[in-house]
Amino acid sequence: MDFRFISVIIPAHNEQKYLTQCLESLVSQDYPKDMYEIVVVDHNSKDNTCKIAEAFGVKVIDQNAGPVGAVRNAGAKQANGELLAFIDADCVAPVDWLSKGANFLIKHESVYGGGCNLRTPPYWIEKAWLLENKSPPKDLLGCCIFIKKADFIKIGLFSEEITSGEDTKLSNSLKRQNYNVIMTEDLNVIHLGNPTTLKSFFLRQVWHSENYIQNWHETKLDPTFYLLIIFLIGLILFSSSLIYKNITGTITSMFIIFCIPFIFTLKRLRRSKKPRNDLRNLPAIYFLDFVYLSGRVIGLCKSLWKIAMKFNSR
Repeated sequence: MDFRFISVIIPAHNEQKYLTQCLESLVSQDYPKDMYEIVVVDHNSKDNTCKIAEAFGVKVIDQNAGPVGAVRNAGAKQANGELLAFIDADCVAPVDWLSKGANFLIKHESVYGGGCNLRTPPYWIEKAWLLENKSPPKDLLGCCIFIKKADFIKIGLFSEEITSGEDTKLSNSLKRQNYNVIMTEDLNVIHLGNPTTLKSFFLRQVWHSENYIQNWHETKLDPTFYLLIIFLIGLILFSSSLIYKNITGTITSMFIIFCIPFIFTLKRLRRSKKPRNDLRNLPAIYFLDFVYLSGRVIGLCKSLWKIAMKFNSR
């Protein structure tokens, strides 16, 4: 194998819970030890994140300003590697992760990404939300990206204008500029930071949707966004029907409110590797789709609020 120097970039904000496991998996890679570096980019951590990273002897740099895209970019700018590997601090990489990723990049003029596997055993929320899909994600995930540094610089890095979705935006930018973006289960990592409570799951959905309007170029191409709008209309109609005591409007709005999550549930079951097994967990799956939409509605409202505040400040 033709070994190239790799820089592994890890954004970190108060990641003491899982960072040790992440770094243990990375320092144990079967890739030559002198052919890769690990760069932890600290973003205002108040816990022991930096102490843990320093104990492993990895490079630690500070990036106090900006969203996660800026944090990832800061690591890439100071990276010494010809190849870049992005992973999150709450993920664990298999022992051959770097070897496989480097091999893919060297042999093919493409950008590679992987998905996330569940921990063993998973929490009930993980089982109900992260169904085993028939195929890997269609777009890059920030927790698992392999790209040549020259290509990353050329494409313009991660967006620093949005608080989430910078990985999807990078994926779409690469495709628009005729790069091959290849997703493969061979590069999957184990994600330990999945929400394990309803509160954390709900807040995660709010955070992921805070830039719906700001990231409109990608949002308008997402069919789920329009289902979200219908769900929101149902909520508005339900509220107004209660105020004006309109029974027909109440029944119609309730049908919309309870039907839209079911569409999401059916879509996820159709993509599942084991739909029959997942059917046993149908109530939990449907319930999480309802919570998902509710959180996304709040996030959309926050996105609109940001636009309004920005407009009023002019």
